[in-house]
Amino acid sequence: MPLTVAVTGQILIHDPLDISGEGPRAVKDFLKADVAFANLEATVKAAGSWPTKTKTLHLASPEALASIRELGFHALTHANNHAFDLGPPGIASTRVAAEATGLRLVGSGSDIDEAAAPAIVRGSGKSLAIFSIDLGPQPDINYASDGRAGIAPLRMKRTVTVPPAELETLQRIVRTLGDDKRSASRAAVGYDAGERPQLELFGTPVISGDEIGARWSADDKDMARLIVGIDTAKAAGDLVVVAIHGHHWDSDWKETPGWLLDLCRGLIDDGADLILGTGAPVMQPIAFHRGRAIIPGLGNFVFHTRRPAAYDEKGVDVWRSAAIRLTLADDGMCERLELLPISVGRPTAQGLPLGPVPLADDDAEEIRQRAFSAIKDTHGHLIKVPPKW
Repeated sequence: MPLTVAVTGQILIHDPLDISGEGPRAVKDFLKADVAFANLEATVKAAGSWPTKTKTLHLASPEALASIRELGFHALTHANNHAFDLGPPGIASTRVAAEATGLRLVGSGSDIDEAAAPAIVRGSGKSLAIFSIDLGPQPDINYASDGRAGIAPLRMKRTVTVPPAELETLQRIVRTLGDDKRSASRAAVGYDAGERPQLELFGTPVISGDEIGARWSADDKDMARLIVGIDTAKAAGDLVVVAIHGHHWDSDWKETPGWLLDLCRGLIDDGADLILGTGAPVMQPIAFHRGRAIIPGLGNFVFHTRRPAAYDEKGVDVWRSAAIRLTLADDGMCERLELLPISVGRPTAQGLPLGPVPLADDDAEEIRQRAFSAIKDTHGHLIKVPPKW
């Protein structure tokens, strides 16, 4: 029996939503599926905690999570840069608040085992194993490990290639500044562990190549942990979704970096049946690989930013996005994809902020065009447009 899955952009929420109107009810109806989930870009307030940042905290009330559950969500992914805003107490309070409302939380936990474990949501036939990982860049303290709370990592590293002449110039700069000797002395006493690159400049490995370029690779241990989890879920008969969150954005936020699409394709080759990406606060085109959907960025679903005017002044399209409902066959192939353009839930000066509502007319058509701009004819038959709101 096919499995229906509904997904949205990130939920950056502070206060509960007003979902009593006709528009939010239409969104709620669209989200009706065997499994509905999204990325929670916030942490629930915790007594006795303190901020781990000097700015841009996103703190949610337990009531805010209850309103998310009321919209029909079953699970929230939480491996992102705001999950650790209150440190380990915030990690714990978010899990308690989510579970109290009936939401499964995945991607953060009291240690790496809990953070990396998938949320298994039962459908009418198949079950869906949801993995949540963060690509960085983030301080290492945010990532869970043995005995330490945090989020689940899949740390991505950029290695820069430069021609030999430029490499020699950079090496001469490092030698002249004494950075090479300082690094060697730290490594000698175990302060800097691990394999050292040929040259490291401002935290970026630099190697010789034919031209100036960049190569991206995932941390071996992080990837191995994720693959073991995927293999285990597949062996149990579950379908698998990997939710990725990252801030290695392209200069044009509406475009998906090529290396990120390569990573998504590789995860599908390794057994994932669906990829959902978040991070950049704007929507990006959908793609397919081997009949599986890659949704690299849906922008926002709720966006309680304290800087709405800044986005408006710069013309950054953070207030329009889409909800997507997919029908997955027993083997994970996407049989159907429906898209509902939405107006994102905004902050308000007073009263409860409104929940997301459907977009109409030209706004809705522009979002549909952007979402489907990269889909080739071979997958066009999967796209179904629900009745306009």
